[in-house]
Amino acid sequence: MKKVLFALVAAACTWMAPANAALVVTGLVDGPLSGGTPKAVELYSTTASADLAGYTLEYYFNANATPSVTVDFSGVSIGAGEFIYITPNAAEFNTFFGFAPTITGGGSINGDDSVVLNLNGSIVDTFGTPGTDGTGEAWEYLDGWAYRNDDTGPGAFNIAEWTFSGPNALDGEATNAGATTPFPIGTYQITAVPEPSSVACLTLLGCGAVYRRVRRKKVA
Repeated sequence: MKKVLFALVAAACTWMAPANAALVVTGLVDGPLSGGTPKAVELYSTTASADLAGYTLEYYFNANATPSVTVDFSGVSIGAGEFIYITPNAAEFNTFFGFAPTITGGGSINGDDSVVLNLNGSIVDTFGTPGTDGTGEAWEYLDGWAYRNDDTGPGAFNIAEWTFSGPNALDGEATNAGATTPFPIGTYQITAVPEPSSVACLTLLGCGAVYRRVRRKKVA
């Protein structure tokens, strides 16, 4: 019983560390400008950091099970409650959204691609299903967008935690501000605490404490 209990505690606390990392993937957009631009990923930071070294964002194109492109966050600083925008199309991003991206680089997502956020080699957050072509899937965002619901994530991909524009929602639009179904840029927020993984860990630790007290009482 003791070994099983503390194995569960270790598992819960191990997952809590990456799940409580500072960054969360909050949005992906497949834009309507020339060449289907801008292609961009939005991330939110829960804490301030002078250097996001250790974070990487992997792009999985089509049905590839291995990353096609990886972005390194070394040297990027961020304030608590601020957003990061990554795009390979800086000029088009500025035209469509009206401000410059944080990082110029990354992959040209096409509405059927997945991304995975890592911290020091451990998975923090995932959108989509790497190894699966998203075309025709419920999480497809072709010529549109996907946006994370407030108070969700990070963690394994759960489609219930996301809102979608539907394919082709941005077709023909010149700017996000003027779009009929605009990408809800910079609107994600966290209002609820604690994280579910923290609760699980604390609950198991509490059970461990009770177990130890009961066992000592029986021995006495």
